[in-house]
Order: sequence, then structure tokens, then C-alpha cells
Amino acid sequence: MGEPRPAGVHIWAGRVPDTVADQDLALLDDREKRRFDRFRDEVARARYAGARAEIRRTAASWLGVGPSVLEWGVAPCPGCGSGLHGPPRIRLPRTEWRTSVSRSGPWWMLALSYGVDVGVDMERRGASGTEAVARRALTPDERAHVAAAREGGERDEALLRCWVRKEAVVKAWGVGLGTDLAAVAVRPWQESAVVERAGGGGKERWAVREVSVGEGCLAALARPADVAAPVVVHRIDAAGAAARA
Repeated sequence: MGEPRPAGVHIWAGRVPDTVADQDLALLDDREKRRFDRFRDEVARARYAGARAEIRRTAASWLGVGPSVLEWGVAPCPGCGSGLHGPPRIRLPRTEWRTSVSRSGPWWMLALSYGVDVGVDMERRGASGTEAVARRALTPDERAHVAAAREGGERDEALLRCWVRKEAVVKAWGVGLGTDLAAVAVRPWQESAVVERAGGGGKERWAVREVSVGEGCLAALARPADVAAPVVVHRIDAAGAAARA
């Protein structure tokens, strides 16, 4: 392991090219290679391989190990206890850093949080297919907020802002989209929002807010509301690629 890293939430984001690089393919594990092989579109294949490789390189660098040493796994699902589809975890090296990742088009995003669950989501601006899904996932207040926005880009942005916040929250919970998103009120008209849910020890409070990771996408971060540790978005160069710390 390398030098100790400052606690808190650390976020990286970047953008990958539309052609497959051999060095990226070489870093994929067996599960990632199987998924890579299922893509039929060459650009989608390249973006997937590039994003997964960059996420691996960045996490490994932060943890002070080589990219090939890092091993991904999943934590047990908080909803059903299954070990097959829980939130992502770093299995090796053994670490207290929790993780969340997201991809959209050529963009990728990684969050590492010390000892505390975290969720991030990103969507590229202009992403197709989001509206039909997201409209079924809004609360009445959120639907009114989106409807009040000017039709076109402004309304699309309002809708996308709801979507990334909701995805970030359910990722932090560890349940992904296996929950009723219409019951997750993220109040996009506020700079940040607190979402409550019933937990084993009473009500849990989760804070969600946007993070700026690049001009081409919207992104959000969710974590426990009572955690005061800093959030650090690492420097992103003009091309949109995250600079490694």
C-alpha cells in the first residue's frame, strides 16, 4: 500500500476515446471481458473497456497498488442478502475505502469514500432514452418542477437532474434500481436535499447534491447526511480526463 490518503469522499471523472486500446483490454477481469464481448456496437465496446480500465487505474493508484492487483467484488445486497448483485466493493487489496462508479456514453466517474457508503451517478447531456424512464420515477412535486421548465433543453436538464440524484441515492443505499424511485424525493430545485428512509435503527438520512465533473454531463453524489468529511473532486483537464493524484 502507498502513503495514507486523506479521508472523506474523493471523486474522479473522465472521458475515453471511441476506439479500443489493447492496454485497456488487458486490464479487464473475466467478468468485464464477458460484458465487453456482449456489446455489438464498436463504439460502445470501446467506451466500456476504456472506462473500466480508467476506473481500475485510478482506484489502484489511490490505493497504492498496481492496476492488475485490484480485484472487484460485490457486497451482499441490503435488500435480499444476495451476494450476486449487491453494491460494488474492492476485494483486493483489503481496504476500508467504499466505492461507487458510473458511466454514460464516453464519460466515466469513480467515487471512493473512507468507511462510509456512497453513491454517484452521471448522465451525459442529451442522452436518449432517459425521459421515458425518468417520468415514471418522479414525485408529483418533481413532475411539476420539470413541467414548469421551458420546453427543450431547460426541461431536459431538469429531468436529468432528478434522474442522476435518484440513481445516486439508491446506489448509496446499495439497492440500485430495485426500488420505487417515485418514492425517493430528491428536490432538484434545492442545491442539496436530504432523503429519509426507514432503516434497522430508525430513520436514515441521506444527503444528495450535484457535483461538477465536466461540461458534457450531469452528476450527483449521495452519502449519509450526518457525515461531515470533505468531498474532493480531483482536477479534470480541459479534455475531460481526470488527472491522477
